[in-house]
Amino acid sequence: MVINKFVISRRHALISMAGFTSGLIFTGCGNEEDNGTLSLGARFADGYQASPVLTSGSPQRAPYALISEEGWPLSEEVPDSIELLVTELASGETVFEGEVARHGEPGVIPYFPLIFNPPRAGGYKVEGKGLKGHHQLLVAEPSDVQLIQIGQKMPAIETPTMENTLGINPICTKSSGPCSLHKKSLDESLSSSIPTALLVSTPRFCQTDVCGPALDILIKQSELLDGKLTIIHAEVFKEPEKQNFSIAPVVGAFGLTFEPSLIVANSEGVVTSILHFAMDTNEVSEALSTVL
Repeated sequence: MVINKFVISRRHALISMAGFTSGLIFTGCGNEEDNGTLSLGARFADGYQASPVLTSGSPQRAPYALISEEGWPLSEEVPDSIELLVTELASGETVFEGEVARHGEPGVIPYFPLIFNPPRAGGYKVEGKGLKGHHQLLVAEPSDVQLIQIGQKMPAIETPTMENTLGINPICTKSSGPCSLHKKSLDESLSSSIPTALLVSTPRFCQTDVCGPALDILIKQSELLDGKLTIIHAEVFKEPEKQNFSIAPVVGAFGLTFEPSLIVANSEGVVTSILHFAMDTNEVSEALSTVL
């Protein structure tokens, strides 16, 4: 197995998202409402277990799960929403306060996608009303993160198709065989006059429920939209069945150290929406609607 930055960073991110460590969780911090049995579990790379992916100066998305007293992600009797408060550690400034709705596909651990706008790089504290302790995350300067951002051009690179695998084998690790989202290469789609959505994921090697339903959701959306935009799936590893876990070029082109990731671009190739780590049908539909 080839050891590379993607594999190492992805492993660290998955450890954080598994609900055992859940990033940095602090208890007994003097919060008068810190009397619950549930706590926040980061289902994203929070900057401690893995390199930061959140950047300052624009809206950022941080999906959380609720963690039980035993340390497991909560899957039953999950509330429809939770109240969160986000403050900057250095200044104490409140940057978000409000309800965050529950999301998630049936049979998958529910998550709560916090969207907030951090004004500066540095540490932030996330507290939940009635939840135990708080979670801390790190925000980076945009120039320090290689991830493609909203408003930038989507890289027009080749991606594997049924006719041209580009050395990626298999081109799709879906258990039932290659999915229908490998008919057109990304560069070909971006040169057309219709919008494009790219999902980078590796279903067979997904180790948590976080990335599990993403591909099936996009396949269904592709059927429903019937040609209104091109949806493309690209795998992460080159030849995983031969223990060649070298990463595919698309991973580096988009600055990814994790999966899944959905990037949506309009007919001019400008990115209009991005979903990282966890996604459900509602969030995917909303992301795709930005170009329809």
